[in-house]
Amino acid sequence: MASSIAESPPRPGTLIQPGAQPGTQPRFPPPNRPRRFGIAVRITLGLSVMALLVVLIGGVSMSSFRLFRAEVTALSTTTLPEVIASADLHGSLQKLVAQLPQLAAATSTPQRRSIYDGLVTELDSMQLLVARMRGLMKESGNEDGERDGNVRLLEQTRSTLLILAATVADLNAEVTRQIDYGDRQAEAARGLSRLAASIESMPDTGAWAVRIGALMARAAGASQLDHLSRLKGEARAAERTLADLARLSADAPDATGQMMSTVQEELFSLLIAPGGVFHSAIDRLQARNRAQALTGQARVLVETVERSTRTLNDSIRDQSAQRTDALAELIAERSRTVMMLAGASIILAICVYFIFRHFLSSRLVAMNRAVLARLSAGHADAGRPRTAGSVASGPAANVPVPVPVDGDDEITDIGASIRYFIDEIDRRQRALADNERRFRDLVEGSIQGIIIHRDFHPLYANDSFAAMLGLTVAEVMALPSLLALVPVEERNGLIDNYDRLLDGGSTPRRRIRACRPDGGSLWVELTGRRVDWMDGPAIQAVVVDVTREVEAENALRQSRDAAERALCELKATQASLIQAEKMASLGQLVAGVAHEVNTPIGITITGASQLQALIEELSERHAASALKKSDFQRFLGDGMEMANLILSNSTRAANLVQSFKLVAVDQSSDERRAFLLRDYIDELLRSLHPTYKARAALTISVDCPVDLELDGYPGALSQILTNLIMNALIHALDPEQPGGIAISARPCDGDMVELSVADDGNGIAQEVLPKIFDPFFTTRRGSGGSGLGLHIVYNLVTGRLHGTIGVESRPGQGTRFTLRFPRVTDPA
Repeated sequence: MASSIAESPPRPGTLIQPGAQPGTQPRFPPPNRPRRFGIAVRITLGLSVMALLVVLIGGVSMSSFRLFRAEVTALSTTTLPEVIASADLHGSLQKLVAQLPQLAAATSTPQRRSIYDGLVTELDSMQLLVARMRGLMKESGNEDGERDGNVRLLEQTRSTLLILAATVADLNAEVTRQIDYGDRQAEAARGLSRLAASIESMPDTGAWAVRIGALMARAAGASQLDHLSRLKGEARAAERTLADLARLSADAPDATGQMMSTVQEELFSLLIAPGGVFHSAIDRLQARNRAQALTGQARVLVETVERSTRTLNDSIRDQSAQRTDALAELIAERSRTVMMLAGASIILAICVYFIFRHFLSSRLVAMNRAVLARLSAGHADAGRPRTAGSVASGPAANVPVPVPVDGDDEITDIGASIRYFIDEIDRRQRALADNERRFRDLVEGSIQGIIIHRDFHPLYANDSFAAMLGLTVAEVMALPSLLALVPVEERNGLIDNYDRLLDGGSTPRRRIRACRPDGGSLWVELTGRRVDWMDGPAIQAVVVDVTREVEAENALRQSRDAAERALCELKATQASLIQAEKMASLGQLVAGVAHEVNTPIGITITGASQLQALIEELSERHAASALKKSDFQRFLGDGMEMANLILSNSTRAANLVQSFKLVAVDQSSDERRAFLLRDYIDELLRSLHPTYKARAALTISVDCPVDLELDGYPGALSQILTNLIMNALIHALDPEQPGGIAISARPCDGDMVELSVADDGNGIAQEVLPKIFDPFFTTRRGSGGSGLGLHIVYNLVTGRLHGTIGVESRPGQGTRFTLRFPRVTDPA
């Protein structure tokens, strides 16, 4: 079978007679004549022409789209914004025309300021619109004569707007002066009214009073004049009248003359002096005249701008209409071109269809019918029972349906190849039948159980599967359902696997408990796959008896569970011992601090009681009026001494309590915070001082930068340093001998910190050094050592601080513990 599959089929175009063996020369070789115009050439030519038309249509469409997009872009980005800006410019100009007379006619400062701000805003807006239109014209890149004329109009408009802005500013200044002078004139008129009221209460002075009244009435009428020359004449006449009145007041008696001079001076300041009625009226008329002239000039400028903007607006609208008409003409022209090319493509496609149908599809349909007829005949032969001889004879006993091979092109070669493959399939079917017999023999003799079922109804079973169940093959085939052989809890899983395999999926190897019909049980391992069996899908399962392996695994699992329970108990014991060690360390710290605090508290109590006695004695002497200066001075000296004693010992006790509180809280909690390392080490040593204060010969030195700040867990660091110092005091240093502990810290390697604790004590033996971090290892087992101090240190350094710890020691030369950890510790 392998050799027959490996043989190569003949070259397409060769004819094989039925029954001929592959690899032999064909009896009827095809005529060797050249092909001038084959199917491939025809198809290539037709498709090339169609592709050419499609490319042509696509090129025209893309070119039209680019032109259309360019024109639309120009309209949307240049022409349309220009039209909108031109319309906005014209609208702003209309607002400006409406507001200019209002500014000239303003009668109050708030009204004038509001109108002027509106005018300035409109002028700024118009300048921005002109600049925007100039930028749009530059972006368009069109330098024709009409565009240059628009640019000149814009420049003219811009310069005119600048002049108009200056004119409006001057007009605003003149209107401001007009309003100011009007206010001064009104104020002077009110002062004149007050003066007239005061003159009425004066004693009668004859002709002088009459002339004063006439002058004031004349001044009141003259202030309403709108003629500048007449107003100036009235002012000169009033000045002469005041001079005459001055001579009359000089001839009057002293008291009356003094009163008349005073009235005359006040009247002069109200009428003739700067800020008076006449002076303010003259300035107001002059400012009004200038404002009227500026208003006329502004109107001329506005008319100039209006003519320019109207001309510019008309030009821009004409350009927009021309561009829109050109775009419409372009769309119509390109649409006609595309429609013509599309019509030509449709006609060409119809022609190619009929050509292909004549030369290709009709011949392929005839060939397909011949092949289907040949396959139908083959199925009819396969449905009849065959003997060994009939199988050997194969399709040679039937006359094959001929496949048409007429023509001189590639379809002829295809027909010849189909004839060859039909004969080859017949030969391989016979080989497949032989292989099927050999495969059946192999499966029947397999030592693994094989079962084929559909919906768990057995279709095939080999002897090995039947032997596993203690049945015969016939008894297995008579079973109503294979699910009766498995426990109820396993059936849903088997049904799910069955459905998954039928859907084309895969399932992992499955191990289940099976039940024999005789009541026994066994463990089996299943592997399934989907097969086609007896005209329908089925499941083939390979069953292996793994009862001995399962029993061995159960025994191994029980042993492992027992070991895990023992390990958990050991870890729980270790955790409780570690907690006890921590609480014992904290208890020692509490006891030492309590003993240390008792001394300053006792001194404080003694000083307070002594101070109370001094105060009572002083109070008794004062009550008996027997208080002397020397007694009071002695009380001041003794009281100050007692107060200093109380203060110093209270401060000492407070510092001890504060240090103990800081260290104890950190040791009993896992709070994360930022802290200065040097200050924290000093606080820790202060809280540990009661533990080693009896050792007079002991020195502890600290070498650490003052500004070295850590961000981490001070409680863990406190416990580490406490254990290392207590370890040195217990194991390394003799109480009666001089000794020292050196604590140093420095930053290193970027954001790392190196902290070392060294002593000059006994050192550690080389055989003991590798075991010092092991849990429960101690050299003082009989003296209360638990063997957890350095183990706790190692766990805190590597776990909580994410660092490393190393130790260097030689007997008689001391020990150095070196810690390296990040300055900013990652969260736990």
